[in-house]
Amino acid sequence: MNIPFMRLDRQFAAHKDAYMAAVERVFTHGRVLQGPEVGEFEERLASFFGLAGAAAVGSGTDALVLALRAAGLQLGGKVAVTSLSFVASASAIALAGGKPVFVDIEPEHNLNREDVLLELVDKRAVDAVIVVHLYGQMAETQDLRRLARERGVIVIEDAAQALGATRHGNAPGRDAHAVCLSFDPTKVIGAQGSGGMVLSADADLMERVRRLRYHGLDKGHPEGRVYSEIGHNSQLPTVQASLLNVKMDHEAEWRARRTAIASAYTAALDSHPLLTPPQVREGNTHIFHKYVLRAPGIRDDLAAHLKAQGIGTAVHYTKGLHEQPCFADKHELAGDMVEVGRACGEVLSLPIYPELTDGEVGEVCTALGAYTV
Repeated sequence: MNIPFMRLDRQFAAHKDAYMAAVERVFTHGRVLQGPEVGEFEERLASFFGLAGAAAVGSGTDALVLALRAAGLQLGGKVAVTSLSFVASASAIALAGGKPVFVDIEPEHNLNREDVLLELVDKRAVDAVIVVHLYGQMAETQDLRRLARERGVIVIEDAAQALGATRHGNAPGRDAHAVCLSFDPTKVIGAQGSGGMVLSADADLMERVRRLRYHGLDKGHPEGRVYSEIGHNSQLPTVQASLLNVKMDHEAEWRARRTAIASAYTAALDSHPLLTPPQVREGNTHIFHKYVLRAPGIRDDLAAHLKAQGIGTAVHYTKGLHEQPCFADKHELAGDMVEVGRACGEVLSLPIYPELTDGEVGEVCTALGAYTV
């Protein structure tokens, strides 16, 4: 048996004709940057999220940096963010000139500690909050956004792992200044390289994001080609947008398949005395970007057991961000990080991609059921 953690080659094999036709159209018309497919993809994602504006950029990291800048984060501004996330959730704060203020997680759902975020906002102890929707399900944002409006605090949602997720029927971004996406190849809708997007209902914010993504160019300036502020060079190549448009045709289908695989894994784990399946928060639709179980005290042993069966796994994440050397002298802590530390020693991600066969899913379930210490 050989079940790798990821199999992007299978996705290509299944949709090769559509992918190659999309690429050929771009190479034929020749607009390899800001071609029509980029605008089409932006409109499609804006509609998908129910937001008025969308701007495609070079990466999910760039999306967070540009959103923070466009929303008005000032140099040295403090930004609350969970310590259990991919490094970009916090490195983007530093790149935008801010300072991360790390927050612990809810132990059951691995999500941002809502009560701590609310306290920080209420006391104006931070200038902004990045709410991370981790592993495929959403954190609570409604109360936070309401309080943030009153206190003048910026709220940005990091939905890099949550395209297709909902909370009480609402997609990410409704309760924020902006929501940011990543189209990294590992994501549920991934480019053949990097890509990202900023979405918002705020027209002024979106206008500034579009200016910042290309060197601060003010396209409407009466004097012609004028660069009104220092910007970035962060564009989504047209060929990537063309492929992402094809993949969005399959978003619902792929989400349903991941949900079915997750249900099979959870059924195998529900009666296991040592392992805990991921918990779905009431009111959430979980898209299972990652299927992350808990294995207290035995995570590495379980990973070795599965590896011996030919099953690939991964750990998301091995360290809290507050422990990463790049933030050593650049952060603050809002309380202890006990739950983050516990999660980093317990979490294990199983293979979960639409191209897994029923037989392979069954093999994973059998291997989980057979695990003993």
